[in-house]
Amino acid sequence: MLQLLIVDDIPSQVDSIVATVPKEELGIACIHKAFSGEEALSLFREHSIQIVITDIRMPEMSGIELIKQIREIDRTVKIIVLSGYADFEYAQSVVPYNTSGYLMKPVNSEHLRDKLSKLTEEIASEMKQQRQQQRDVYAFRENLPALRSELLTRLLRDNGVPFAELARKLNLLALPFSLQHQVGLFIVRLDGRLQEYENKDRELIEYAVSNMAEEVFNDAFHVWHSRDSNEYLVFLVASNREGNVGMSAGLGLDLHLMDNYAATFKKKAEALLHENLSVFIAKNGASFPEGLPGLYRSTIKGMREDADEKRGVFMRIADNRDQNRIETLTSLYRPPMLLHLLDTGNWVVAEKKLIEIFEELQHAHYPPEHANEAYFSIANAYQYMAHKRGKLLSELGGGASLGLMPAAPSLKQLEKWAFHVFRSLREQSEEAGEKQKAGLVDKVHAFIEGNLNDNLSLQTIAAHVGLHPAYLSRVYRAETGTNLSDYIQRYRMELAAYMLRSSDKRIYEIAQAVGYQAVPHFIKLFKGYSDKTPQDYRDRIGER
Repeated sequence: MLQLLIVDDIPSQVDSIVATVPKEELGIACIHKAFSGEEALSLFREHSIQIVITDIRMPEMSGIELIKQIREIDRTVKIIVLSGYADFEYAQSVVPYNTSGYLMKPVNSEHLRDKLSKLTEEIASEMKQQRQQQRDVYAFRENLPALRSELLTRLLRDNGVPFAELARKLNLLALPFSLQHQVGLFIVRLDGRLQEYENKDRELIEYAVSNMAEEVFNDAFHVWHSRDSNEYLVFLVASNREGNVGMSAGLGLDLHLMDNYAATFKKKAEALLHENLSVFIAKNGASFPEGLPGLYRSTIKGMREDADEKRGVFMRIADNRDQNRIETLTSLYRPPMLLHLLDTGNWVVAEKKLIEIFEELQHAHYPPEHANEAYFSIANAYQYMAHKRGKLLSELGGGASLGLMPAAPSLKQLEKWAFHVFRSLREQSEEAGEKQKAGLVDKVHAFIEGNLNDNLSLQTIAAHVGLHPAYLSRVYRAETGTNLSDYIQRYRMELAAYMLRSSDKRIYEIAQAVGYQAVPHFIKLFKGYSDKTPQDYRDRIGER
């Protein structure tokens, strides 16, 4: 609710304006009166005031001086200037202080109402935008580690981020890594009991390890990390000191110092976790970002060749970047992922995704290990869908001949199995969907009717009916021919109209009852619905 301050050295003028302000309609909770500039300034400092109406000519402190001092405190407050006809030119001098308009004395009640209505709508819009900006900032900060990790993972896979875009992303994500500068890389593998942790427990372990790495390296290096598809923690480091003594020639990176910090990190992390972990350091540095994919692949290859079965290892990997390059399956991991397509019921695109995956496998001559990779990725998506329906994957027609084998089937077998289970999933989903649709709309409407005052959204409704939001939206539109959000707004307006006709509730009470906390926003929506403000609508009904 808003607060209004009215300032005039003539008390009768103030009282006259107060009497004409439609407080409830405009969502104004409190009107403060002041009869001098000093009194007004004191009230403004004490209260959260959004709108000020002030006379321009007052003794001691003029309206212009008052506006100037208010603007030094708050540049967002809305200010309306009162002036007599003879003072109009003098009133122009307040323009630099960003006022919201003028009202001529004696004040016309309709002009005052229109001006205040416009300002309350502006304030509501600004507050909404400010809240959204705060939510955006919070969401960005909350997701900053994930965004940083995602960008590094993309660079390690050589997904081709243009330099201009990369420079912008590095700045946005506050990553102090410079293009074309030399960077080092090391990989941490959790060993022993640490490999047995899953989900949240594993995330906590990785969080502790990454924090320890940043704490140890921070004295001499910038650190950036991500978790790769092998569940290893990959750390990128760059010197944070200009002209480090002992830098390797041409690299701009002190490899010996990096080894020392990595050894210290390993010792501290193991003491904290009471378990071994392995640290593998790339043989050389590389130019950022173009040298990263080769440096990463050679380190992974060296790990598997030299220390795959060992535990608690600390070693620098030999440089094998001149060997044949092994590509990744791009279609398998390019968004949208198969799991997401299945979960949202997007069967047409999911089938195209499967076709794309097998075309890549057939034409790119990938080694057999890639078929194994595709098999477990597809089986994971299918398992999720089966378990979501309370079934085992074998119950969907996968057959015991394939099941969930630890070794990869042939490419021909894999393709046959993948499309067979896909068709079974689709048929069962469509059968269940037809049964579900029959009562779905009624269930959705009942939930909406009982939860208008709560945080009603597509997500909360979808959670209530047990469906994915995107799938619910698509099904509801197919069944009713309208968007769910349009139905919610129309229902709110119809309910508001009914309450205006049949009750004596105040406007702000009705706004809150149908789910709107900002009264000006509710008034604007209702006017769009009925071509009348709520008060006009009630008055017209009362005249019949």
